[in-house]
Amino acid sequence: MDRSSLAKKRRRFALGFTAALIATIASGIANAAEISKPTSLRVAYSAITVNQAIPWIAYEAGHFKKHGLDVELIHASSITALQALLANEVSIAQSVTDACVSSNLSGADTLFLGAILDKPLYSFIVNPKIKTPQDLKGKRVGVTRFGATPDALARAMLKMWNLDPATDVMMVQLNEMGLLVQGLVNNVIDAAPISIPGNIRAKNLGFTELFDMTKIGKTYITGTVVTRKRFIDSQRDTAKRFMRGFLGGMKTYLEDEDFSIKVIQKWTRAKNRDEIREAYALQARNMLRIPRTSIEGVKTILEGMEKIPGAKTADPRRFIDSTILDELEKEGFLKTLYKN
Repeated sequence: MDRSSLAKKRRRFALGFTAALIATIASGIANAAEISKPTSLRVAYSAITVNQAIPWIAYEAGHFKKHGLDVELIHASSITALQALLANEVSIAQSVTDACVSSNLSGADTLFLGAILDKPLYSFIVNPKIKTPQDLKGKRVGVTRFGATPDALARAMLKMWNLDPATDVMMVQLNEMGLLVQGLVNNVIDAAPISIPGNIRAKNLGFTELFDMTKIGKTYITGTVVTRKRFIDSQRDTAKRFMRGFLGGMKTYLEDEDFSIKVIQKWTRAKNRDEIREAYALQARNMLRIPRTSIEGVKTILEGMEKIPGAKTADPRRFIDSTILDELEKEGFLKTLYKN
């Protein structure tokens, strides 16, 4: 073979090798891009209140992105959020607490992944003319939606005061927590259980705290993370990554006050920074560092649902998935969260 033919063969080989190398590299880049592509996840939050703040903070601080999630946060009332969860329109719903239990009792596969609080950071706020619980007879008690947590808390308080929610008062639905304060201002209602920061706003407007519901004397879970068993079973890795991001949001909440207050103000559109700071501090003092769902808290909810078939005999453990947090603890993730 002459030198000219040999040179041509070498050039053809070099070109073929280069083309193959480029194709391999391009394929590798495409595969890497596919692997690193964030997983889309839709999450509903059910109220414009401070106990909904952890997903907002996790989102704004980049914790979800850090764990490979492209999270879309959607606002819907608690009942609407639960309906979206059951229709697979969202995979996780924040603070649809009582609705999680009632839907499970009715045959759905709703479960608690966690809860940031084991007491209700609510006040039972009333018109200043109301001095005692007995003054509530014949009055209008506002709630967001029937079956939602404020409704359950209102009924629990009325029963504690030996008042019948069905006959002694008129229960009025106003859909949103913020509208309960507005309802008091506009004389649409006379009383309501209101969470932070709305209760602080109401007191600053001259309304009276008839009862501080953190002193209710029972464990009551709020700020819950609710999903479905089928989501955990079919997308377990995504569920774990969500909880990693959520836990990161809790850490940021507890350790970065200024950032957290800015985020809360942004998402609630609250103008009074002092009220948000007071609400932030109250929740920070009471928030669990690890959001394990309290069995006693689920028992409290079941006690308020005695008219629903199966509520009296239901095992509270059936409403809780602890396996995700258990795995994160076993993997050492929980130990890495906090400095102390």
